[in-house]
Amino acid sequence: MYVSRFCFHSIPGKTDAVEQELKRVANMVARAGGKNIRIQRTHFASLGSPDVVFEQEAENLQDLENQIQKVTRSTDFQRSTKRMSRLLWQSPKREIYIVETR
Repeated sequence: MYVSRFCFHSIPGKTDAVEQELKRVANMVARAGGKNIRIQRTHFASLGSPDVVFEQEAENLQDLENQIQKVTRSTDFQRSTKRMSRLLWQSPKREIYIVETR
């Protein structure tokens, strides 16, 4: 099992708008087969900490890659990306974690 995580650093006062945009993206990811999608607000109040974290789970990396391709090819996602870029002070970074279940 894998967890894909995107960390977003919003411009001050734009965190709500980032969260709303990510809800649209979450719907796109779900339609592409994404599972256990989470949008998490963070309040660390530390310089460099993300404001919003977007997570999804995938059984394997091939499934994740297929979902990413389906979503990023859509015009809805491309429009969302343009809207989102005006709300962020740095580009989000994807992190992928291996989750061991017992």
